[in-house]
Amino acid sequence: MTQPLRNVGRPKNLYIEAMRSIKDAIFQGDYAPGESLPSEKDLSLLLGVSRPVLREALRALQTQGFLDVRRGSRGGTYITDLSNISIRDNLEDLLRIGKLSMTDLTQARLLLEPEVFRLAAQNATEEQLSEMETLVHQGSVTKDPKRKIQIESDFHRKVATASGSPIYIRFMQTIFDFMEVFAVNIQPEDFQVHDKRDHEEIFNALKLRDGELVAKLTKRHAEKVTKMMIKLEKQWLKNLEAHESQ
Repeated sequence: MTQPLRNVGRPKNLYIEAMRSIKDAIFQGDYAPGESLPSEKDLSLLLGVSRPVLREALRALQTQGFLDVRRGSRGGTYITDLSNISIRDNLEDLLRIGKLSMTDLTQARLLLEPEVFRLAAQNATEEQLSEMETLVHQGSVTKDPKRKIQIESDFHRKVATASGSPIYIRFMQTIFDFMEVFAVNIQPEDFQVHDKRDHEEIFNALKLRDGELVAKLTKRHAEKVTKMMIKLEKQWLKNLEAHESQ
């Protein structure tokens, strides 16, 4: 390791902070794939946490795919090649280390979402359409940028649910869980991802149960959002690089 790990101090969730410190050391290149971490005793001293807290952090990182715990004479805790990191739980980490890009994520959305919305036009119940209409209205009148993102994401989730496809619902839930968190945490207040008219147009086509029009509008909407999210990702990575170089 070229730099000492950051002591986590005394926050409420010590194991989470210990995880974050270890991740930061990995991302900054202090540990390379295949390299082992210091012993449990040394690592607990470096981080300033108890060994039970450290073990909890290491177990979580192993579950997420960051670490490989080996037994035997050559045992120890090793950094993985990071190719098995859980996408659902660690999309932001995958973006940070270049194992995934916003282009990858939005391309998947671009392929899936028009078909999901087409199915929703066929299968949505009147109750689901009413709930979508409420979300469209709320999104149009809400001034708070973060709340607006949450409402707009909920609209996409609601339409995915109305498709009736368990597989599509899971895929779209994963994509929008991440995109919402990313946009809420990263998006500057003057940065608009959505065209406020898009959801209204899409909903009107859903209400008419015009699957072809819904798919066309959804594809156009996803293409516009893709460009904005890629721009946002570049800005975030640039800011992250500047912060880490300080």
